[in-house]
Amino acid sequence: MLLRESGEQQKLNLALDSITAEAANLGVENEAVLLKIAEAVFKSNPEEMARCRDEAIAIIGARATVDAIGVAAAFNGITKIANATGLPLDESTALSTRALRSDTGIDRFSEIWKSSQYD
Repeated sequence: MLLRESGEQQKLNLALDSITAEAANLGVENEAVLLKIAEAVFKSNPEEMARCRDEAIAIIGARATVDAIGVAAAFNGITKIANATGLPLDESTALSTRALRSDTGIDRFSEIWKSSQYD
């Protein structure tokens, strides 16, 4: 939601559907390396994380790499905590993010959607 909001404020034409699509461009500076960081954090693979970190430092610098890894780790942890507790979206957030969730296709990653595949 923050990416959508900041993109609108900065008048960026972001392709939010590319967040969950392969080989698409979102429109964010250095997005390739940032996506690699997010994937490496999610996969929790130390060797992949080290390679990704070194590549990111060469491209965006050490400070931006630390920031990007910190943000990716925080979001990964927050999501896992929410999923583990079964915390649903509150009504206000569900309504205000409906279009964003549809555009990005992220609802298919929800625990409710996953469990519905086995009903």
